Amino acid sequence: MSDVETPHLNARAAYGRLWREWLAPHWHKMMVAFGFMLIVALSTAGYAKFMEWVISALEHKDPTVIWWGPLGIIGLTFSKGVGHYLQQVVQNNVLSRVQADMQKHMYDRLVYMDLAFLLAEAPAALAARFSADIELVRQASIVVFGSVRDILTLVAAIIVMLSIDWAMAIGLVLVFALAFGPIGIAGARIRRISSSTQSEIAHMTEAVNEGLTGIRMVRTYQLEEWLKKTSDDVFDKLQVLRVSLVKWQALITPMIEVLAGIAIAVLLLLVALRMQSGAIDLAGFIGLITALGVATNPARKLGGAYAVGLQGMAALERVYALFDAKNDIADGTFTYADGVKPRGEIEFRDVSFVYPDGYAALHDINLTIEAGQTYAFVGRSGAGKSTVFNLLPRLFDATKGSILIDGVELTDHQLGSLRNQISVVSQDSILLSGTVLENIGFGREGATLEACIAAAKAAAADEFISALPDGYNTRIDPSKSSFSGGERQRLSIARAMLRDAPILLLDEPTSALDAQSEAAIRQGLDALSKGRTTLVIAHRLATILDADQIVVMDKGRIVDQGTHEELLKRGGIYADLFNLQFDMKAEHSTRKRGRSFAGRKRKRGLLEMVSRFVSLGHNNDHL
Repeated sequence: MSDVETPHLNARAAYGRLWREWLAPHWHKMMVAFGFMLIVALSTAGYAKFMEWVISALEHKDPTVIWWGPLGIIGLTFSKGVGHYLQQVVQNNVLSRVQADMQKHMYDRLVYMDLAFLLAEAPAALAARFSADIELVRQASIVVFGSVRDILTLVAAIIVMLSIDWAMAIGLVLVFALAFGPIGIAGARIRRISSSTQSEIAHMTEAVNEGLTGIRMVRTYQLEEWLKKTSDDVFDKLQVLRVSLVKWQALITPMIEVLAGIAIAVLLLLVALRMQSGAIDLAGFIGLITALGVATNPARKLGGAYAVGLQGMAALERVYALFDAKNDIADGTFTYADGVKPRGEIEFRDVSFVYPDGYAALHDINLTIEAGQTYAFVGRSGAGKSTVFNLLPRLFDATKGSILIDGVELTDHQLGSLRNQISVVSQDSILLSGTVLENIGFGREGATLEACIAAAKAAAADEFISALPDGYNTRIDPSKSSFSGGERQRLSIARAMLRDAPILLLDEPTSALDAQSEAAIRQGLDALSKGRTTLVIAHRLATILDADQIVVMDKGRIVDQGTHEELLKRGGIYADLFNLQFDMKAEHSTRKRGRSFAGRKRKRGLLEMVSRFVSLGHNNDHL
């Protein structure tokens, strides 16, 4: 993530933490897998020693070798095969469990992570960590597991060689040790390229998701070629990195092969010299050659495992960066007693807010919102209205100043208790996977079927829900367009009505509705907002003409405040916006009107008729 520093770890720190936090709970299964690895290593290296015994028996014309020789070879290969199979089964069981546990933990971290951190990286890039990064960790862990078996095999082969001729064995080990220098250089390059590759994979996922999400706009404006060009650039960068990665990975195996060839050449030379001196016989020579062959294969695999292990370290660094991200929004201790709800008085004291990218959204906001009243926030786009709404449930904390509810600062509130007092209906009607009933019931834990249906009726949603194939038990797939925008909005409003919280945040709650549904929902919202503190973001001024107070914002500041009539008389931004939407002079607007969202007393007048006209379809997005 761009706002979270990615740690640079060595192998011990990266895989040591993987062991302590994720693998150690499965240590008993790990020990079983290690036991099978030991069987494989001893069976493989024992083959070389066994060949020495067979050749020696043949040289001494031992007739019993005819039966114990073949049986011994079969026994060794059978032990190796069974051990290898069982090790793979146990290993896969452990690593698959660890992968699932890491993905669960990562999702938990994202769900509870500060919104500022989440906004620092595209959702598609975050999702890529579940697939690309953690999958690479699993693959690297498999290889690292295998390298333990290969190390055991290599050690066993060296022990066999030492038992045959210790001087020659030491010489061959020194030849293989020469590989560590160039392999280390290649490994450093592999690690850097792997880190860049994982980041580019996240960019690729983001580019693909962006293109598919906006495909309607792309098709309408014929932007296919532009979209193709931008995505092609990402694919090309990823291709270059992959080619470079394979090039450096491929370099390690030839190094091992060359050194193995050198070792064999050295072995032949030394064996020839020592056989001439009588220091070694033919059986010992065969045993050494076989042991060298046994050692060469795991040595070659260890070179490849080293490269993959470095890729896993790069992935672990990105995973740990997310795991270790610290939340700045600290939980408070103040909670409301059972059955006690706040009056809903909200006070902003010198509140300023700067987003993580440096954008200053609010400047020295001072405002007192009286309990049980309706306050509407109007202003041009970017005025700071949505930021005010984001601060109340502590999606963000104010950069400067303080916000209080009934005299208690927000930062002193326990987050769960605070958010239980707030209902939100936003322009984005979010539905989650589940049934229609469950999506409404998210508004209040333990809500009954009757309560959910009552909320749906109040939100004018019961009619279309009842017409669904399974009614309230119809399953919702958020990825598909199962509902119209208006239907989704009505479900969202039903959820907020069910919550029955003392503070309502309404961000254009009727923006996606037709005139008939809007009229029905307004009646429900008016009833719901009575006795509750209601904050409304309004782009269509017809929906908030009778708010108790209208707060006018511009460039992150409150520039005016008052009733509709007071603001029109004073002129300024509100009067300009009103005249722009209704094409009316201010003097025409001072007559009494009907109320909405529990504003002032309802009376018929010119602006009520204007409001009805606007609700029939006139929509203006100047704000």
